[in-house]
Amino acid sequence: MTARPNVLLCDDSRALRMMVAGQLDDAGFHVTGEAGNGLEAVDQYQALRPDLVLLDLVMPECDGREALARILALDPQARVVILSSLGAQRDIEECLRMGARSYLQKPIETDAMERVLREALA
Repeated sequence: MTARPNVLLCDDSRALRMMVAGQLDDAGFHVTGEAGNGLEAVDQYQALRPDLVLLDLVMPECDGREALARILALDPQARVVILSSLGAQRDIEECLRMGARSYLQKPIETDAMERVLREALA
């Protein structure tokens, strides 16, 4: 594990990615790649093999659930944390059953994000 864990940030909102990238940087993480949809997320995961993936549930072309399934098919040890703006409890529970390590509600609170990501890496 590197001193600054590498994170792949997947969300269809560029503004949110920029904001979260800053939060991640401040918290000691390195954003190694970004994706705006689920297909990009899977491609980026394959290319970069980051320590951690922050994955939005609601994205165009291939949603977070589908991207999660594909990433875990590539790498069953992948550490994926789901991002969700909806009170999508059912979706979150399904993702956790599928193998996601944890989840974060948007808007993301920096301290909570850092704690959840560190736990996912532990």
